[in-house]
Amino acid sequence: MSRARDISKLLSTTNGKIAGENLDVSFENINDTGTEGTKVASGTTAQRGSTTGQWRYNTTTGFFEGRNTDGTFSSLEPVPAIISVNISEVDSQAGGNVTIRVTGTNFTSGATIKFIGNDASEITASTSTFVNTSNYDAVIPKSSFLNAKEPYDVRYIASSGLTATADNLINVDTSPSWQTASGSLGSVSENTNANFSVSATDADGDTVSYSETTSVLSGAGFSLNPSTGAITGTANAVSSDTTNTFTLRATANGKTTDRQFNIITSDLGILATAEFYIDPSNSSSWSGSGSSLTNISPYSSKSANTTNLSLNGSPVATSSGITSINYTNGNSSQIPTATIGNISGNLQNYTFAFFFKHTNTHSNSNGSSVFFGNTTTDQAIGMNEYTNGTINHYNYGNDAEFNTGATFTNWNFIVLRKTSGTKECWVNNSQITNTGSVSNDNTNLPNNGTLQYGGRADYDLFSTSMGFCGIWTSSISTSDISFLWNKFKGDYGL
Repeated sequence: MSRARDISKLLSTTNGKIAGENLDVSFENINDTGTEGTKVASGTTAQRGSTTGQWRYNTTTGFFEGRNTDGTFSSLEPVPAIISVNISEVDSQAGGNVTIRVTGTNFTSGATIKFIGNDASEITASTSTFVNTSNYDAVIPKSSFLNAKEPYDVRYIASSGLTATADNLINVDTSPSWQTASGSLGSVSENTNANFSVSATDADGDTVSYSETTSVLSGAGFSLNPSTGAITGTANAVSSDTTNTFTLRATANGKTTDRQFNIITSDLGILATAEFYIDPSNSSSWSGSGSSLTNISPYSSKSANTTNLSLNGSPVATSSGITSINYTNGNSSQIPTATIGNISGNLQNYTFAFFFKHTNTHSNSNGSSVFFGNTTTDQAIGMNEYTNGTINHYNYGNDAEFNTGATFTNWNFIVLRKTSGTKECWVNNSQITNTGSVSNDNTNLPNNGTLQYGGRADYDLFSTSMGFCGIWTSSISTSDISFLWNKFKGDYGL
């Protein structure tokens, strides 16, 4: 059909307008020769048509699109690409969320950011926020990243389904983990050597170093080894038991973890001048095991005067949380013994202090738990105790009886003191004034007398558990007695 005939047909109306019955227009193989472009239909996603092959500009997505035979739409969307992320390392143990900015090209609103582990497992960001066509912000819990699955790829998934992936962008580097529990590392007596340690490990195998964030250790006489975590030094003198609380930091590859600890510096008090003392529950007051305990009274200025404590088959044992030396009745050869070389002569002042309990008695009501001296000549200091609660504080055969009312099958703290020749007795930090007969004759102790700790070889033998025991060649003060009571009573449930 010629152009002239077409126009003539279209304009066959009196008003020069195109008649509807004459309108029969179709276009084939259109060749648009303009330079500005051809205008096509445009509208939102909600305004899409329903005819296969329709082509339009989607004002919602900002892309040209066409309808497919299955009702879906294909768009002329540029291919996205990921260039980088602003965070390349995540501490999965640090807690909380991390916001990772993903930078790339051709990003669109409504996309999702995912992270792909080395085992192809996926974790999806809690929120994926469109910033602009070059940036997306992904928020995700730090704990979602696992050390075993590093490195992680980053994947961008557009709402249209287009994707972009960048490999190996994020690694996991956790902070070191403390292996030593927080709180007390133990106790050390004043003016004595300390030996404690802490440890932490790193899941990535990085070297862990240690430092103190406070300034406590040096002030207490200690130092921290930054490589091993050892805490050593000599505890400073204190006037009372002192808790030194400090914070240590474990560092691995720049990551840090802090933890609070404490070390108790114990006040030795009157123990520093004891001729003999031992605390079974505190192995720092003795060394050795098995048949003999060595290094007795290590913190006393007079420790050289005491030999080892021979256990003679009576073990150091712990029962119900209480550690003691346990003598079993019936065999005098098993009574623990030690030789003390500085207690001799006519002592008008002395103090014996100890915790004990009888684990059983027998028909004979008279037993003995502590004896020092010579059994043959009766040159001795000691205590007999009776099942009715009476204590006989004796020396050189001269007895002083104290009616204590104590039950000796329970733990008790006993003090036998002689002050200017007068015998005295305390039970559980209370002086006993309800007494029987008292004799205060002189005592002439032999040189290098033997301490029998838990029984007396020539006496009735009860099964006895012995706790702390201290001996002085002076009449220690009542405040010192209270010091010993308060220091050790908790070890025996008192």
